Amino acid sequence: MIIQSVIQTYVYNQSGGVVTEPVNGNWLQAYCEYLGVTQPVNASWLQALCLHFGITAPLYGSWTIALANYYGITQPENGTWWYALSQAGGVVPPTDLIWNTTTTQWQLETTLWNA
Repeated sequence: MIIQSVIQTYVYNQSGGVVTEPVNGNWLQAYCEYLGVTQPVNASWLQALCLHFGITAPLYGSWTIALANYYGITQPENGTWWYALSQAGGVVPPTDLIWNTTTTQWQLETTLWNA
């Protein structure tokens, strides 16, 4: 796969490498559909993605800055917010859970499962 845009890189990273093609030429639509979001909001897939993550208002008038803020990004990188988003840590692909052997945590839980 050839990466051609920072939005494509963001989608690829956040989907754990699952989303590799745009839908209707739109990477955010592809990511939204991967997440189960089937309709844009106000004709915007970015706004639909933000609402999916619980972001209900733009930050400084920008949905992109609001999305960056969701990831803890406080300033643009290489001059753009999308570049900064493309560098955000991606999703770790799930692995098999084996009962009584996993130390996977739910939220802040640290107790190991008992037999």
